[in-house]
Amino acid sequence: MTTTRLGQVVVLTVVLCAVALSASALSAGVARRDITPPPGGGMYGYAARGSDVSTGVHDPLLARALVLRGETDHVVIIALDLGNTPRDVMRDVRETVYAETGLENLLFAASHSHSSAAFQRDFPSEDAPWQRDVATKISEAVCEAAENLAPARVGMGRGEVAEGHNRRVIGEDGKAEMLWANPDRIPTSPVDHSVGVLRVELLDDTVLATVVNFTCHPVVLGPDNLLLSADYPGALTARVEAAIGGQCLFVQGACGDINPFGDKTPVDEGGFEEMQRMGHAVADEVLRVSEDIAMIASDVDITFYSETLSLAPRRVRDRERTVEAELNTVTIGDMMALATFPGEYFVDLGLSLKARSKFPHTWFVGYCNGSLGYVPTINAYVEGGYGADFGVRVAPGAGEYNINRALINLYQQMGWLR
Repeated sequence: MTTTRLGQVVVLTVVLCAVALSASALSAGVARRDITPPPGGGMYGYAARGSDVSTGVHDPLLARALVLRGETDHVVIIALDLGNTPRDVMRDVRETVYAETGLENLLFAASHSHSSAAFQRDFPSEDAPWQRDVATKISEAVCEAAENLAPARVGMGRGEVAEGHNRRVIGEDGKAEMLWANPDRIPTSPVDHSVGVLRVELLDDTVLATVVNFTCHPVVLGPDNLLLSADYPGALTARVEAAIGGQCLFVQGACGDINPFGDKTPVDEGGFEEMQRMGHAVADEVLRVSEDIAMIASDVDITFYSETLSLAPRRVRDRERTVEAELNTVTIGDMMALATFPGEYFVDLGLSLKARSKFPHTWFVGYCNGSLGYVPTINAYVEGGYGADFGVRVAPGAGEYNINRALINLYQQMGWLR
């Protein structure tokens, strides 16, 4: 296991975006870029699409960046309307951003939309692949956000909205059966209906950013849809931005086994309408929570810690003796903690993190800084079903181990472990 940077103070010697700020003040900046590729490329998420390619754009795919800087450390949240974020893209962005701003604590949080675009090294051409364009635009967004840093304050809130069900139903024989769609909203468990909201304001009360943490696969649209779309997170963020201004960043939870009730709704049966309905339902709860948030002092500090874990693989192969997982933990004062994980973690793992955390507000952020495939609970390996029988690279116990590591790291960052 290799461990890197704990609460490092970065000396910004090559800062192109220097801003005169009080040493103790929290500062924040936002920016975004449209990263939608041209039609005609492959789409992410469904093998059932076969060789079909995108035919147009229903709603844009965006990269939104929020830079939060405290007295001793910083975090950069990059919310992406993508299925995942390739290592090459993250590497290129990290190199560019560090060279131009000195910032290094980057969180690449993909929403996991199954109607987003697939990365292809030769699309639209080998000389100008979309993947390179994505890396350039993300870098631009982060650098612009860093250049626009201004004194800010934050507040946290939590709500609940019943959108989503557990797609694995355990039968009397103890084995999982798949419940993909659930139009009748039959109660299932476990689920995580919580909605986390982080509100970032300038000192004149202007809303700069709203960060939303919710747990459900963005698969309202199915494989018949060939229009690029951010799925329900796109409808959610657009509604919030239209209502209160600023930028709305969506970060996904532990949704490895959580589906929308209207899973894979065909376009000709109201797929886009159902996508918008769900997005607006979550957005309305976000707006309700945001309105009641009590902002805290602008001198709140940030800590950031990152480590790379070497996990045992499910099956030992010639080229995969261990599986690497980047685990990041962030604290905002003593009120809020974020723990980020690569891959599709089952919801029980996210619930465990939240239930055991000593922070008033704790977020599990999935699909962040890498892709491990599915990460089931120990019991799910026995129960089987989609996401447990295949598509799993790590050995049983990896998910539980990662949750424990995240809690330990968060408590060490706060000095709570004696």
